[in-house]
Amino acid sequence: MDDYYRVPTLALLSILVAVFATLYLRSRTTRTLLWLIGWLLAVVRLVMIVSPYGQYGVGLAISNTAMELAALMFLGSVSTIKGRTKFFYIGAFAAPLILLSVSTSLDPSPGILLRILNCLATIAVVIVAVHWSTRTELLPVWFTLLFTVSIGGACLYFAFTGDYDRVLRLAHSGNSLMTALLVLVTYRRLSPGVIFTVTGFVMWSTPVLANVMLDHGDPALVLAMRAVNLMKVMTAVGMIVLVLEDELTSNETARMRDRRVRAEMEQYSTLDISASPTRNFGIDYDRVCEVITTASRFRQAAILQRSGDQNFPVVGRAGMEGALAGALDALGQRLTPERLDEFYKSSHSSVELGNTAIVDLRPLMVPGDDLERLNFVHIRSIPMRTSSSGLQGVLVLSGLNPPEQPLAAEDLLSLELLVARLAAGHENGLLLRRVMESEKLAGLGQLAGRVAHELNNPLTVVMGYAELLEENGLDEATRRSVGVIRSESRRMKQTVESLARFWKSTPNTPALISVEQMLTDIERLRKPELERTGIVLEIAIARDLPRIRANGDQIRQVFLQILNNAVTALQQSPAEQEKKVRIDATHIKDRVQVLFSDTGPGFPNPNRVFDPFFSTKKPGQGPGLGLSLSYSIVREHGGDISAFNLQPHGAAVAIEMPVDPAWKEPSVTGSVFSR
Repeated sequence: MDDYYRVPTLALLSILVAVFATLYLRSRTTRTLLWLIGWLLAVVRLVMIVSPYGQYGVGLAISNTAMELAALMFLGSVSTIKGRTKFFYIGAFAAPLILLSVSTSLDPSPGILLRILNCLATIAVVIVAVHWSTRTELLPVWFTLLFTVSIGGACLYFAFTGDYDRVLRLAHSGNSLMTALLVLVTYRRLSPGVIFTVTGFVMWSTPVLANVMLDHGDPALVLAMRAVNLMKVMTAVGMIVLVLEDELTSNETARMRDRRVRAEMEQYSTLDISASPTRNFGIDYDRVCEVITTASRFRQAAILQRSGDQNFPVVGRAGMEGALAGALDALGQRLTPERLDEFYKSSHSSVELGNTAIVDLRPLMVPGDDLERLNFVHIRSIPMRTSSSGLQGVLVLSGLNPPEQPLAAEDLLSLELLVARLAAGHENGLLLRRVMESEKLAGLGQLAGRVAHELNNPLTVVMGYAELLEENGLDEATRRSVGVIRSESRRMKQTVESLARFWKSTPNTPALISVEQMLTDIERLRKPELERTGIVLEIAIARDLPRIRANGDQIRQVFLQILNNAVTALQQSPAEQEKKVRIDATHIKDRVQVLFSDTGPGFPNPNRVFDPFFSTKKPGQGPGLGLSLSYSIVREHGGDISAFNLQPHGAAVAIEMPVDPAWKEPSVTGSVFSR
């Protein structure tokens, strides 16, 4: 049969192969690569058919091998198996198929040993095909198995009868038909590309089936073989159109995603995250969560923020019922920055994109936790970190919408930028509060210094004259009155001296101080006394707590002053209420934090705790300078001190002192132990 009618088809396919090469260089996908290889093999097949050397021997072996491998490349390109496993199946399918193609082409009348080898190769092909058909996800397994067993059974029959040419053509036909079905269910649309491709593969396999049923000299077979060349061109064109359709769809999806991301960013930009020293630093976290659930792909959002007592309560939420929010808040109340940092480094947390992690909350839960009952176990979280303060909070996200569509980097970029703004806003609020307190107390200190200077001399004169009057032998009633004048003047002078110390404290003689030893001494001295009054004192100190460089007497004075304030508050509490003072000493980055907490009624106004003469005591029980002096001492040492209330009742004062620069962190960090 004259095969030169295939030359125009060969020329067109060669041009289309160049188009496929260009498409692959643009997309670099596995599917496009397999299509390029498949059409290269189809061109090789046509070249060998047109060539006079392709009708027998090595040429025929190359021709038949190229035909089988081309169909296999197209089948593998639409297979649902991912990664290296796909290439394993292609290789396992191709190896016996190549052996069968070469063997039958080089020796059309094989001996008994070669016939056995050909039959074994056919059996291997059928076994791989059957196993591959069980891995499909697009078509029912029963259908793929039935299809594969039917084609495989026919191939085995022709192999045992010695008709190896029909075995090869039937294998090619089966692969082409299955490829057509997979293309149809993969793209699930009736676009020009899908119609051309599916029709082409079906028509491409029809002459092969005809070849199985008809003799080589039948005129109907000749017409079918001529028509299949046009089908090859149509199939190649259809596949090129498919690539272009996918690119158009991808571009449209990207444009829609960009529009959504811009709209999301615009909504986030309307949020007021300005620094303010009052009301959560000016940030309405509930409003932030509402905007997140409206603009992002998540239906549920909550913000857990680090509090003064070093846990993470819920400060804002949206899309969550009260029970779920309460369970999440209870979880946050049990967390510490150290435990969260360790958890993020464990196997229960894996980074998905950027700073967003997929988290399994079960290791953080307690037996009977409501979170597990509410099926709130696997979430996404974005930590709120700052360079100076470390972990400040966590944005918790759940309820992906739509759930079947995977998250892209664009879906999380705007959220991560928002979290960075929240962390910066919170840190700026803390700094602003410290600056305002420093400025306020600096002004009060200057005023106190001037008042002390102006009152000190007159009080000295009053006390001097009172002493003279006492020495003049007055009657008893007058002497008692003069004594009252003298004692009250002395009390006023002590107050004035306290004001002077607040304005300008005594010279600081720093030395290496062990906070652990200091707290141990305080516990030894005060615990028995407190227990007699019904107050429980607990102290928890982290192992390997670093030393600080400070004036030991002044720091001890600060600790005792805060402890005395807590004891006084507990003495004013109802008798039936638990009375406990707890002192926690921990190491946070380059600072030692000492946290005094009590179960008393709390501060009436935590923002004014360090103001001079502000006191929660009853009139006459003290001038209210203790915490002001404590503030001055701590700030002089380069530390920070803050006060806040606890929920549902109680108060806490946190002191942070810088670690001595010569201290080096031990290689193994110990846990916290309680006394």
